[in-house]
Amino acid sequence: MKTKLSRMPRLRTLLFALVQVFALQLVQAHEINDIEIHVVVNDLGHARVAELRDCHITNSGTEAYIKQYNLKGMVVGELQVSDETGMDYQVLSKWDVGRSRSEKANTCGINKVSEGVELCWGLGDSGDRIYNVHYTLCNLVKSYDDFDGFIFTFYEPDEGAFAPHTRVVIERENGSFSPEDTRIWAFRYHGEINIIEGKIVAETTQPFIKKGEAMVVMAQFNKGMFNPVAKRSGTFFNKVKKEAFKGSDYNVEEDKQYTKASHKGNGFNGEESDSTWSELWDGIEDLLIAGLLLFIPIYFLVELVNISSTVKRTRQMVRLFGNKSGKVDNWSRDLPNNGNLKKTAEVLKAVNSSDYKESMLIAAYTMRMVHRGMLYLQRGVDQKGNPCHYISITQPGPPPLDGDPDTNIPYLLHTLMWNAAGSDHVLQPKEMLEYMKAYPVEHREIVKTLSYYFPKDVKLKTLTPQSAQHVYALKKYLQEFTLLNERHAPEVTLWREYLVHATLYGIAEQVFNDMRAMWPEYSQLSIEDQEVFESRRAFDDIGSYTYAGIGYVNSYETPAERAARIERESRSSGSGGSSSYGGGGGSSGGGGSGFR
Repeated sequence: MKTKLSRMPRLRTLLFALVQVFALQLVQAHEINDIEIHVVVNDLGHARVAELRDCHITNSGTEAYIKQYNLKGMVVGELQVSDETGMDYQVLSKWDVGRSRSEKANTCGINKVSEGVELCWGLGDSGDRIYNVHYTLCNLVKSYDDFDGFIFTFYEPDEGAFAPHTRVVIERENGSFSPEDTRIWAFRYHGEINIIEGKIVAETTQPFIKKGEAMVVMAQFNKGMFNPVAKRSGTFFNKVKKEAFKGSDYNVEEDKQYTKASHKGNGFNGEESDSTWSELWDGIEDLLIAGLLLFIPIYFLVELVNISSTVKRTRQMVRLFGNKSGKVDNWSRDLPNNGNLKKTAEVLKAVNSSDYKESMLIAAYTMRMVHRGMLYLQRGVDQKGNPCHYISITQPGPPPLDGDPDTNIPYLLHTLMWNAAGSDHVLQPKEMLEYMKAYPVEHREIVKTLSYYFPKDVKLKTLTPQSAQHVYALKKYLQEFTLLNERHAPEVTLWREYLVHATLYGIAEQVFNDMRAMWPEYSQLSIEDQEVFESRRAFDDIGSYTYAGIGYVNSYETPAERAARIERESRSSGSGGSSSYGGGGGSSGGGGSGFR
C-alpha cells in the first residue's frame, strides 16, 4: 500500500518539471527593446509612417503584428517591411495567419478583420532583429469647423510585447509646427510631448508594463496649415477634445482660451495691401453680422433667465417675510438660532449677501471668546504712539469633539491666535496677517478646516419664515434700541451676546454708542466689559486681518507649486509637457501590437 510519504518524491519531480517548463517559456519570450515611429503628414492630411522596431526574437511564434482598429474613415495601406539585413519583404495580397513560421519568413501583408486591419510580417530567424515597417494612414488629419486635427494611437502593446522605450516624431511634409499654430496633448503613457525643432515629439520616460497603456497623441492645427480631404461637422473642441480629456489630468476650462484660431493660422500674412484689407474687412463684416444674429437671441435668453431668477427670489422673499424687501415689522430680544452665529450668518448671506462678510463673523466669534475668558484685552500704544488695544491669548484647550461649526470655529481661531502671538502670548490685530504671510504652508490644514466651517451658499427655499424673521427681528431691535425707551438693560450675559450679534450684523458702532448713551447701568459694568465697549474697533480689525490672512494662505503657492500649476495650465492649453496617463478616449488606431 502506497503512503502519502512515498508519493512525495514523485510530486516533487512533477513540480520541478513544471517550473522548468515555465522558466523555459520565460526564456523563449520575445522582447521589444525600442520603438521609433516617424510620421510625415502631407498637405491633404495623409501620413506616411515609418516604424523601426528593435526586437529580440526567440524560436516561438510565427509573426509580428500591428493592429489598426477603429479607424473612423481612415484607410491604412501600402505596407512595406524590411529588416536589418536590408532585405525587402515580399508583400502578399492576402495574409494567412495560419501559415508556418518558415512560410511567413521574409513576407508581409495586411490581415483584414471586422475591427479594422492588422499589419503583419513573418518573424524569420531568431536573435536580435530590427524590423523597418512602412505604411500610409490616409485621412489622419481631419477638418473641423474651428480647427483641423487628429487623435491617434500610434503604439499599443499586447501582452508580452511591452516596449521599455518608445518615441513618436511627427513632421509636416511642407513646413513645420510651432506653438503659435499647433496645440498638442498625449495620453495613456508616462512621458513627454513637445514641439522640438518644428516637429511634434512624443517620448516615454517609463516602460510600458501592462495592458491598456498606449501612446495616444492628439494635435490641433490652425486653419490654413493643411487642406484635409476628410471633413467633419462640428468643432474639434466638442467632437474630439472634450472626449479625450475625460479621465485625464488636463483641464478643459483652462483650455477654453485656445478655442479660437489665430490670424496667422487662418492665412493672414500681415501685408497691408488693399486686397488684404478688403478681404479682412469682408471677414470682419461677416463676423459682425453673425455675431449680431447670435447676440440677439442670447441677450433675450439671458434676460429671460434673469427675470425668472428675480421672480423666484421675489416669491421666496414673500414666503419668508411677507414682502419682497425682507423687512420685518416686529422686533425681538431673543437670540436667533439659540445664539449659533454660523447659522445666523447663513441666513444673512442667503437673504442679502451684502449683510454678511466672513470678517464680521470672525470679529463676532473673537468678541465671544473674550466674554468666555479665552482672550483678554489690554490697552497700549502702537508703533506710532497712538492708543490701541492688544489681545492677550490664553492657551487653547483640547479640540471639540462634536463637529459643530459653532464650537469648532472659535477653537480654530483661538489656535491661530495663540500661534501668531508668539512667546509673549500678546497679539496685535495686524500680527495675524503678518504671521500667516510668514508661515502660509504650515497653516494650510487649519485654514482649510476653518474655511470649510464658514457658511456656504444657502438657498432661500431651504429657510423657514420663523428662522429668517427671527434673525432680522433681533437686528431691528438693536437698530431701534433708542426708540424703544429701553432704560433698563437685561442681565449682563445677554447684553454681551447682543454686542456679539451687533458685530455680526455690522452695526456694532451704532449699537455701542446707543447703549452707552441710553443705558444708565453702563458705568456699573466690570472693567473687562467696559474694555469690550471701548475696543469695539479692535474686533473689526482682528476680523479683517485674520480673514485677509486666511485668503492669503488659501491662495499661496510655493515656487514648486506655482511651476507645477503653470506647467499644468500650459499642458492643458496644448503647449506640451508631460503626458496624461489617463484619458485619450475617442482615438483611432491601436488595438494591440506584438507577436503570435
